[in-house]
Amino acid sequence: MVVVDKFRITDTLREVWRPLVALFLLDSLVTVAYVGLGWTWIVPAGLPLPLLGTGLAVFLGVRNNTAYARWWEARTLWGAVLNNSRSYARTLTLLVVPPEAAVLRHTLVHHQIAWAHALRCFMRREDPTHDISPFLPAEALARVTQAANPPFAIQREMAELLVRARRDGWLDSIEAGAVNATLTALTDSQGGLERIRNTPMPQQYAAFSRVFVTAYCLMLPFGIVPDLNVLTPLGSAVIGFVFLALDQSGRHLEDPFMRSVYDVPMSAITRTVEIDLRQAVGDAAVPPPLHPVRGILR
Repeated sequence: MVVVDKFRITDTLREVWRPLVALFLLDSLVTVAYVGLGWTWIVPAGLPLPLLGTGLAVFLGVRNNTAYARWWEARTLWGAVLNNSRSYARTLTLLVVPPEAAVLRHTLVHHQIAWAHALRCFMRREDPTHDISPFLPAEALARVTQAANPPFAIQREMAELLVRARRDGWLDSIEAGAVNATLTALTDSQGGLERIRNTPMPQQYAAFSRVFVTAYCLMLPFGIVPDLNVLTPLGSAVIGFVFLALDQSGRHLEDPFMRSVYDVPMSAITRTVEIDLRQAVGDAAVPPPLHPVRGILR
């Protein structure tokens, strides 16, 4: 996620420079033909560029707002993961209090850390083994990594540990219900994230936006060359850059989990979960938080 306060136009240029260069070359050819060779016939009469540009801007605005809503919902759900993970650790610290239950409490909290890392990897379609192995026993790790849904498999492991705590008398029915309510909230967050990942934006948005922007940019120099003459390449490139940048911005926001500079900072969030929960159970070796690198927080 980009966290710098200032907009850097170079970042956007890096994304759209190829079509922008192609547009500039077309603009130059049209300018040479119209101004240098006098081919006035290449300009169609009555080309409604202002009307087309307005319609395209409205279409891109609706598409980008829809894409941003997906991104913001994903960020909200990850915020709920962080908050409910803290609540889970706090609840266990308050309820599982017998001295002989310290190991079980420590194990349950470490399972929650593993769940957060596994969820991040699951959203990015990555293998979670390396990230969760420090927090799970070997037998549980083997079962989790073989599951189709590792985060849910970790929650099943946690449920078995909570049954043990209930059987040994370390949790009564009310306390077990409180812990289960937090786990249910975490499951709801996971379900919401999976829904966003498994339900992509309608392809009409992506396909139509690219076709419409390309068509408009191709028509642009033919419509403005009578007014701008030799300045057509500059004017067309500036206008084209605006529409290309809007289209590219929407594409980046469509998938909040694609590991780009614009996605939800899941690595930073799960690192925060790990820090807070390990400190809650008194772990000595706690990693530092992740910081932005060149204005980007992963």
